[in-house]
Amino acid sequence: MENIAQELTAKIGGPVRTGEPLSRYTSFKIGGPADLYVEPETTAELVAVLTVLRQKGIPWFILGSGTNLLVNDRGYRGAVLRLGGDFCRTAYDGPVVEAGAAVKLAVLARDAGRRGLAGLEFAAGIPGSVGGALVMNAGAHGGAVSDCLLEAVVLDRDLELHRLAHDALGLSYRKSSLPPESVVCSVKLGLKPGNKEALEEKSREYLAFRRDRQPRQPNAGSIFKNPPSDAAGRLIEAAGLKGHRSGGAKISEVHANFIVNCGEATAEDVLSLIETAKASVVKQFGVTLELEVRLLGY
Repeated sequence: MENIAQELTAKIGGPVRTGEPLSRYTSFKIGGPADLYVEPETTAELVAVLTVLRQKGIPWFILGSGTNLLVNDRGYRGAVLRLGGDFCRTAYDGPVVEAGAAVKLAVLARDAGRRGLAGLEFAAGIPGSVGGALVMNAGAHGGAVSDCLLEAVVLDRDLELHRLAHDALGLSYRKSSLPPESVVCSVKLGLKPGNKEALEEKSREYLAFRRDRQPRQPNAGSIFKNPPSDAAGRLIEAAGLKGHRSGGAKISEVHANFIVNCGEATAEDVLSLIETAKASVVKQFGVTLELEVRLLGY
């Protein structure tokens, strides 16, 4: 792997490291080392990196902001890519904004509000990157990325770029139809003129809502998707699991659809709680909960 790291270092401007602990990059603060860690800064560098990885037969994963992810304690036997540079830039053209995949969604939402542009207020408190938000069609407070998405620039499995319109992305509740080996490079969002003060106030309300109703300890956001006409957190709480612990992990007492890292949690601790919650809910209510958090290294 050291030879491949040296080869990639010569091709890109960002860092290339071996044995990099992924706990440094996940909101859970959990995760073992990746065999290879790479930060491409341009689309050309991304293509160059993926070309080498495919030639060497090395599996890869785009990390994003690490906010909806549980990484195996043993790490990931492959390359983890974290986009930087050009992927962190935004450009406005009137009410239309084009944002790189690595732009923080919440930062973009607040910036749009300060510019008097409406449509992203729902995302003011959502952690994660724009690219990940598109893949998962992130949403809150009755809004979602799909509501304002115009198009996205996507690198396909053949390393060819495509500009895909909204309807080609198959966006629905917390999912898209993008193939697993696709990489979102940027998105274009259509916003609307609004009252700057009112938008900023709405963003503050949503942020306060999340602060009051979601835990502040390290977590990965909602663990399960909400089942039709119900809420995963309500079901888990009704099953009597609030505060239930496994090692250093705990089902949050603030919101039962969150598992928190109390300080020394392992991925196995979290998985134990996931299985406990699933088994209890299906036994008591006949509802099978579906994971929203993604697993890496399993």
